[in-house]
Amino acid sequence: MSVYEHQGKYRWEFWKDKKHYRSKCFRSREQAEKAERIAREKYEEMNLDFTKLCNGRLKELKNYRTEKYFKENDRLLKNLMEIWGFKKEITRDDVEAYLDTIGSSYVRNKHLRFIKALFNYGIEREWFSYNPAGKVKFKGIEKHDKYIPSKNDIQKVLTIVNQEQRNYLLVIINTLGRISEINNLKWDDVRDDYLILRTRKSKNSNLTPRKIPFNKTLKKIFKRRKEGLVFTYRGEPIVYRSKLLRNACKKAKVKRFTYHALRHYGASTLANAGVALTDIQTLLGHSRTTTTDIYLQSIRDSVKDAVRELEDL
Repeated sequence: MSVYEHQGKYRWEFWKDKKHYRSKCFRSREQAEKAERIAREKYEEMNLDFTKLCNGRLKELKNYRTEKYFKENDRLLKNLMEIWGFKKEITRDDVEAYLDTIGSSYVRNKHLRFIKALFNYGIEREWFSYNPAGKVKFKGIEKHDKYIPSKNDIQKVLTIVNQEQRNYLLVIINTLGRISEINNLKWDDVRDDYLILRTRKSKNSNLTPRKIPFNKTLKKIFKRRKEGLVFTYRGEPIVYRSKLLRNACKKAKVKRFTYHALRHYGASTLANAGVALTDIQTLLGHSRTTTTDIYLQSIRDSVKDAVRELEDL
C-alpha cells in the first residue's frame, strides 16, 4: 500500500500510466487504505483514450490559445472526464444527454463547439475514427441588441473622472481600440499624426498592427511624449480597469456600460455619419466586414432615407 503519514494524518498516492494520483488527508491509516483500494479500482476502469484526448487537447490550447479560452476548456474537459472517463465508448446520445443538462442555449452552444473541436483534434491525430458530436445541432438563440450608451451618458461619465482617466476613455472612443490594445500602447507607437495599435488573435500568433490617424482629440492627448507604456496604474502596466468605468457610471447616475460598448458606440457613430463600412472595419481591426456589421446596431441614416422612399405608397 502506498499510504504514508502526513502532518499527523494519512494520505495515499500512486502512479498509473505515467500519471500521478494523490489523495486528500484522512484521519486514520485504515481510512486512507480503503480509499486507495477504491481509487485504484476506479482508475483501472478509466477510458484512457478519452483521458489522453482531453489532456492532449488542453496541452495544445495552453500553448497556442488565449488564457481565457484555455480556462474555459479546462473546466469543461475536466468535468467531462468525470462524466465520460469510465465509459468504454462515447456516443452522440452521451453528448446530447450532457448538453440537455445545460439550461442556457448560449452556454450549450459554446460547450458543443468545444466538444466538436475536442473530437476533431483526436480524429486529426487518428486517435478517434469519428466525432460523436459531429451531427449534433446548435440551438437557435434570440439575439438581443447590446447596450450602447448615448453620447449624453458618455459625456456625463467623462465629466466626473480625473484627467488621466478621461484621456484613457477618450483614446478608446477615438481609436475604437480594444482594451488590450490600449493597455499595451507604447509611446514608441505614437507618431506625429497617427498611432499604431497591435492585436493578437491567439496566444502564439503574430501581433497585427494597424494605423489610427489622429483627430483633434488624439492630437491634444498625445502632444507631450514620454517613454514606456502610455497608460499605467501606479507605475505598473494596466491589466484591466474594470472598476473604473463601473464606478464612474454609478457616480454619474447613468446606466452601466462596458469598455467594449464604446467600440460599438464609435462604430455606430461613424456609420451614421456616412463613413464607409470598409473604413470602419479597418479602424476596428476586423478581418471580415460581417463582424463589423454586428457592431452597427443603430439604424443608419442611409437606411432611414431608404425607408422614407416608401412613404408615398
